[in-house]
This record gives sequence, C-alpha cells and structure tokens, in this order.
Amino acid sequence: MPAPPPDAANKPAPPPRYHPLVIVLVAAAVGIIVDRHWPLRLGTWWALAVAGLAAWIAIRLGRQLRLGRQLHCRLLPAVTRGGSTTAAPTLDVPTPSFAVSLLSNAVLLLAVAAAAGAWRHCRWNLFAADDLGLFARRKAEPACVEAIAVERPRELPPSVESWSTLKGSRLLVDLVAIRDRAEWRPVSGRATLLMHDDNPRIEAGDRLRCFAQLSAPSVPLNPGSFDRAARLRSDRILSSLRAEVPQCVSMIAPGNWWGVGRFLDRVRAHSNRVLRQFLDPKQSELAAAVLLGLREELNADRKEAFLTTGTIHLLAISGLHVGILALILFLIMRYTPVPRGWALAAIAILTLLYALMVDARPSVVRATVLVLIACSAMYFYRQALSMNSLAAAALVVLALNPSCLLQVGPQLSFLCVAGLIWFAPQRPHWNDEDDKEKEKRTLEWLVMKNQGWLSWLIQKLKRSVIGLVLAGGLLWFLTLPLVMARFHIFSPVALVLNVLLWPLMCLSLFCGFSLLLLGSISSFLGNFCGNLCNLSFRWLEESIKVAQHVPYRWVPGPEDWWLWGFYGGLGLLAAFPRLRPPRRWCAGLLAAWIAVGFSAAGKLGEQKCFDRLDCTFLSVGHGCAALLELPSGQTMLYDAGQLGSPKGGARTISEFLWHQGLTHLDAVVISHPDADHFNALPELLERFSVGVVYVSPIMFEEEGGLLAVLRDALDRHGVAVRELRAGDRLQGGGGCSIEVLHPPGQGVLGSNNANSLVLAVECFGRRVLLPGDLESPGLNDLLAEEPLRYDVLLAPHHGSRKSNSPELAAWCRPRWVVLSGGGRWNAPDIEATYRAVGGRVLPTSDRGAIRARITAEGIQMSGFVEPTSSSPPRRSTTISPGARKRGWRKITRNRPGNASSISRSCRSVVMT
Repeated sequence: MPAPPPDAANKPAPPPRYHPLVIVLVAAAVGIIVDRHWPLRLGTWWALAVAGLAAWIAIRLGRQLRLGRQLHCRLLPAVTRGGSTTAAPTLDVPTPSFAVSLLSNAVLLLAVAAAAGAWRHCRWNLFAADDLGLFARRKAEPACVEAIAVERPRELPPSVESWSTLKGSRLLVDLVAIRDRAEWRPVSGRATLLMHDDNPRIEAGDRLRCFAQLSAPSVPLNPGSFDRAARLRSDRILSSLRAEVPQCVSMIAPGNWWGVGRFLDRVRAHSNRVLRQFLDPKQSELAAAVLLGLREELNADRKEAFLTTGTIHLLAISGLHVGILALILFLIMRYTPVPRGWALAAIAILTLLYALMVDARPSVVRATVLVLIACSAMYFYRQALSMNSLAAAALVVLALNPSCLLQVGPQLSFLCVAGLIWFAPQRPHWNDEDDKEKEKRTLEWLVMKNQGWLSWLIQKLKRSVIGLVLAGGLLWFLTLPLVMARFHIFSPVALVLNVLLWPLMCLSLFCGFSLLLLGSISSFLGNFCGNLCNLSFRWLEESIKVAQHVPYRWVPGPEDWWLWGFYGGLGLLAAFPRLRPPRRWCAGLLAAWIAVGFSAAGKLGEQKCFDRLDCTFLSVGHGCAALLELPSGQTMLYDAGQLGSPKGGARTISEFLWHQGLTHLDAVVISHPDADHFNALPELLERFSVGVVYVSPIMFEEEGGLLAVLRDALDRHGVAVRELRAGDRLQGGGGCSIEVLHPPGQGVLGSNNANSLVLAVECFGRRVLLPGDLESPGLNDLLAEEPLRYDVLLAPHHGSRKSNSPELAAWCRPRWVVLSGGGRWNAPDIEATYRAVGGRVLPTSDRGAIRARITAEGIQMSGFVEPTSSSPPRRSTTISPGARKRGWRKITRNRPGNASSISRSCRSVVMT
C-alpha cells in the first residue's frame, strides 16, 4: 500500500474547547435515562422532539434574517454614494449574542434527547399485536409452534440449565405460526429455544416445528438478582421455548443456502474447525471463546478464574480483538501492490464481516465504527481517533439498541476506550514538561543512537513498559467502581496482571487471527501459527491460574448515586476539555468524592434500624435460605442451599446479601444435613466472613460427600461450629429472642429431617417459626409441646403433605405460611389445611422473596414479585411503562383471587 504524501503528517491540533458529538451523546443518554425511570407517552416524546427542532430552525432563520438586514443597512450607504470599492467601509459580520446561541443549542439538544427517549420507548414498549411473547406466562404451558432459526444452535454446558443434567443447546428463532387445535395461526416475535440435543443439525434459515413448553423469560425473584427478562426484552425477546427431548424439534424446510445468516454461521463453524484442527483441545476452547465469542465452550470453573482475577474482559469480543484484526489486515495490505483506497476499503469490509460473525455485540460495533472512521480518516489524511469518534460510535450503538446505555458490558467497553483516548496525548506532557526538557531528551536520543542499537532498544522498551503500566493503572482505576458495583469483586492483582497480560493477549490474538486467515490456505502456516497460538494461550491461562491464588475480596460495591456522580463528572470533563481544572484540583475533587462515598456507606451501616426484625425468605427453588436482620444489628442466615448446583444457590444468596450491603454474617444456622439446606455454604464462606455456624447434634454424624466439603471449608476459613439443642436461647437485642424447640441433645430416632433444628423467633410480641424439614417422629415431639399462636410459619419440608398436617396447623395457627420450594407443590391441599385455621400460603416460587417486617406497630408481609394470574392474557401491542417498578410490595390479608394487582396477564412489565 503506498505511503502517504510527506505533507500529510502534520502536527496534531490543539485540543478543542468542546467535543460536539460528546454533548449530543450526553443529550441522547439523558433522554434514554428519563424514559427508563420516568417514562412519558410516545406522543409526548415526539411532540417535544418536533417542538425542539422547530424552535431551533426558527432561531436559526431569525438569526439569518437579522444578519441580512444588518448587512443591508451597512452596504446601502456605500452603494448609494457610488464610491469606489476601496473606499467602502470595513464590514464586521455581527455575531449572535451568547444568550441566543445558548438557547439555540439548548432546544436542539432537547430535540435530540426527546428523539432518543422516543426511540427507546418504541424499542422497549411497542410490539406487534400477534407477538407470541404477549401471551406467554411465567408458568410454562405446552405449545406447538413453527419458527425459523436465526442462527446455528450453540452448545451449553450441563450446569447452565437447572432443568436438566444433560447437555443441551440454545438458539434464537423467529416465530411464524402456532397450532390452535387443528389449524395454524400466524404469529410473530423472537424467542429463545432450549433443546436436549448437543449436536442438532440446524442452520440459520431452517424452518422448524417445535413441541415445547412456552413461557415468559424468568424475572428476578430476589433483590439484587440479574434481570434476565429485561435483558432479553432489550433485544425484543418476550418468550422462551423449552424442548424436553430431541424429537420435539424437527426441520420441515431447509433455509436459503445463500442466506446471510447461513453464510456467517458456516464461516463461524469453519473457523471453529480450524481452531480444533491446529490447537490442543483445551486451548481450542479458550481460543474459540476469545476469537469467535463462543464463551459456552468454557466451563464454569475456567470462567470463574477470569472473574476472580479481574480479567473477565479478556473473554469478551472487544475493541482489542477488532483492532488486532485490523492491524493484521493493514500489514497484509501494506506489503501488497494494492492502491491505498482499495486497501482501506478491504480492511473496512473484512472488519465489518468479522463484527457480523461474532454477533455484532455493542463493544464490537463500537470498535468496528472506530475502525471505519479510522479508515476514512486515513484516506483523507485526517486525525483518526478522538472523543468525537468515540461519541459517534456510541450514537451508532444506541441507535441499534438504546438499552445498551444501561448494560455493564458496553459501559466498560466505552469507558476503557475513552480512558485510552484521553491518555494518549497526555504521555508527552507528563514526560516533556517544557522546551528545555525536550532539548535534553533530544540530546539523550542522539547519545543513545551513537552508543548502539541495544541501548536504544532498552530505552525504547523502558518507555513502552512505563506507558503500559500507566495506561493499565488508569483503566483499572476507571473501571474499578463499576466492576465493584456490578460484579461485587475487588481484585488488586488485576492492576498488575492486566499490565502483564496485555502483551500476551495481543500476541495470542495476533497468532489466533493469523491461524484463522492462513490455516485454511497452508498446513505449514497453520501448524506454525497453531504452535505459537498454543503457547500464547497456555501462558495466558497459566498466568491467570497463578494470579487466582492472590487474595481478593468480594464487596457490595458503591451505590448508584455515587457512580452517577463519578462518571458524570468524568463525562463533563470529556465534553468540555477546556473546563478541566488543574491536576491538583482534580485529585482533590476525586479524593473528596471518594470520601463522600465511604462516609455515606458508614452512615448507612450506622442507620440500620434497631427497632425492627426483618425476616426475608429467599426464592431458591427447592431449598431454603432465610435471612434474619435482628434489632441488635446482627444478621443470621437460616439454611443456605438448593436442590441442584451449589454455585447457583450461593449466587442467589450472595446477590441478596450484597444488595443489603452485607459483607459479614454473625451466625449461620444449618437445620439438618440435607444438601438442599447447606450446599451453598462452602461457596458463601469464600465471599463472606461468618462469625459462627450453629448445627444440630447429629449434623456431622455421617462423613463424606458434601458434608466433608462443608467441614473442610469451615476448617479452612476458621469458622467456629457449635451445636444447638432444645432449650437453648439466642439473644437478638431489642427484646428479640430465639429459642431452640427441637431436637433434644441426643436427637430422635428417624431420618435427618426428623432431627431438624426448629427455631422460634419472638420480637415485639410476634412469633416466627422456622422448622426446617421437620417430619415425624420429630414433628410429634414438637406437637406435644404447649401450642402457641405464630404469626409466620416457614412451611416444613417445602410444603409436603406429610410435614404440613392439620395437627401442625392447629398447633401453631399461623397467619402467614411461607412455602420455600419449587413450582411443583400441592397448592389446594396445603392452602386448605392452613386456610382452615385462618392462614394464607405465600409460595416463594410465585411471589419471589418474601419479607416479614416486625415492628412495635405490628407485622408487614411483602413479596418481591407480583403473583401470576390464572386469567387468560389480553392482546395488547404496548407493554405499559407506567406500571409500578419491581420491588417489595405489601401483601394484604385479602384472598389471592380478590387481589387487584399488576400481573403478567395485562402485560404490564417494568424493571428497576
């Protein structure tokens, strides 16, 4: 590729007073955020946009008319005098006043913000009238649908799906028809399809017939949990399909062989085969995740290593990947006899194809737009990168999906690139403070040149390493608050590890892309690049494994208001570079804001209510986890487990504890040695400090299995283990007492369930009974005690008939019965049993987390999720934005059928 002309390399221009596109981006972001938190009607948004644009046009036209009149008045005397041109007076073009310019810009930015809010409103709330997702409920229902595959299925590891231990796959489908008895009705919408088939012969464009369970995407059932439904809704996916056996999905018509999606799938599959051919099996999985975005190739343990070391971003297809690919293409084109314009066009086209092949994620779209801008700038010999270019890329991303503004992945991606763009011109200012320093460095360079190339190389490497360390430290500092808030991890080793891994990552990407480009052409080149790629990826993962042993800390993270202040201030400085105060002032303001965050966190901890008892029953499926926040300020967790993956239960409990701002548990009570009541505790001990663990006398009578894992974890973390037996009491402060009702010191004959620890919590004259999985003969011993009225009862053994007998209901006469179990429980029998004594059953599978708040005034029950409705869905093309936000909702004593609440039937879905 020919070199640019000598006059193209001009000195960089001084920084502008402001970046126009950054200001436009801020305005668009404001509109999106307003529609997210305080939604307006679509007509209101468009009216504001049109009014703002009309006002801007009117102001501009008015300025032009005034300017024309002023010029006419000044030119007319000179023309009427008939004087020469040289005698004409000098004309100064009048400039508009500051107030007029400010008003003009303000109304234009208002139009931009309103247009962005309207676009977000359309993407989030408006769907076709026949979109099948509008009729899907939270409870799965059988359906027979026809759909067109959007992509080739992707294999899922067994631990991902809780509904099966077998391997499966997932793909996106566009729905086209649903069978209604004997006829087919046309439908629309996009859905995710989960299948029990790890190698389905399906490609993009194939028409499928599916016998599956149709449901709405799962909503978060506990505070702090990830909102998968909102994430899918941002991609305009409102329904999920689940096929239980491979025979439930059949292809009825192949897709178009020349389809774009089919072509991209084949390129992706071919690239994956090349990686498997030339790389070791373990390294090919990592390479597929890094180069092709196939993160499902990695198991959970390998992903956990990247997360705990603060290097999870290396697994995400980002700007570094696209930049390395563009660099390789640039080097290839440079040494081939291709005209400059054609070479740049080829680089842009190939980069765009790669972005489409890896699903065009927001970070990839950002990097691709920057590459396209850079190619255009190189073609016209202009400056390639600036904050304006990054803002243009952000506007493109928001135009494709405005919800990306509130997603942590795009936020981290743009934040890192913005930091690097700001850092690049700062290095010479830090190293060269004045002209004398520049002259001194020039003399040093001449001396090194005379000393030899080795000295020059050492100095060059030294400056590169210093620059890399400074850039890595800057990115670590910029992303640390957001990482702590969203991933709840503080990993100091990431500060050093990222600096060490960046060169290795660049080498891995360079070798990997070279393998993908050359492996299909020549076996010799493929083996050569494959060997280098094997070494680089092996070194990369081994470095992360070593760094995983460096201590790290799980933290709740800063509050959202602190993040808004921190990143909002940085955005203001980025939009108006000339407004940046001196560095000392910047450091002082930063230190003050950090102090405000720590002070607010400390006061929040001090202001915890000591005049109430909060007992929160988490929704963990078939399992149990209840957090007691005592009036003394102490916390106690009753059971910690679920049936299935221990990591899933630990993640649910951890997210709730972090949401509550907790990093320490004063006590944990394990009711009995069943896995669904304690299997999450070993993982919780890695994330939280625990004061003491209380167990029943028969807890560790059996050895091996999960009990051995629990015992090792307790010994490793130095947590004291104490036994509780009937008659023991614990004090919770503020008149709160916890009495152990069962089992006796020697236990009872029978199963582990019969020896469950039964706690009676009393506070402000109200009582809560926590019986574990109590069943006979232990249940008979409890019923032999003096009966008492309990306000809240945790239904024993997840609502089984054997444990929830009429005798138990008559013995404790609960007002509220919390059922911690999965979706399958015998509702009519259990409800009838407790309704007979004036109680109401609240299942966590339907209500989500349930909180009992006990104060001196009484008891208040709240559920985190609105209950499902049995009424048929109504057709609506709009998902109302005006519904109440997801969060705690008070539960009244009305019968469930009479409660008039927002439900999935009217399709009013909102997110916090």
